[in-house]
Amino acid sequence: MKKFSYTILLCIMAVSCKTEESKSIHQIIPPDNVIDLFERYTNLWSEGNIDAITNDIYDLPISIYSQDSIYTLRSRDEVKGFLTSTFKNLESNNYGFSQINNWEYYREDEKYIIIEMNFTRFYKDSTVMGDIFKKATYILRKSDENLRISALLPHTTLDR
Repeated sequence: MKKFSYTILLCIMAVSCKTEESKSIHQIIPPDNVIDLFERYTNLWSEGNIDAITNDIYDLPISIYSQDSIYTLRSRDEVKGFLTSTFKNLESNNYGFSQINNWEYYREDEKYIIIEMNFTRFYKDSTVMGDIFKKATYILRKSDENLRISALLPHTTLDR
């Protein structure tokens, strides 16, 4: 009876131990139009293409919740000024390009999409710039089948 009790106890312990779930079970795959938007955005960001980001990616007004400030940019000129300053700092830090790693959160309703992206920035020599896994949360506004970024919450500084 004692052996049987130990066996049952071991079985209960084995079953009740916390095991790590496979990350693929919770893998987030946004719709194609969202992926397309972020692939274009990442390419344009990597190129430093201020005009295309201003005209084709960002919506007005756009709110940027940086680590120490909140910016609400209401005009294309304000967006261009903000991006010019950001890319000037990135260039001075030898920024090369960015790469999307994965999607960490996705929620959609009738007019908005909230999405969190994990990405890596690289120096011009292709070594990792700062943390290998950076995050940013975006609010996308839907209008006439188009998506535009209307808010950006970088979890790290934009220009490093």
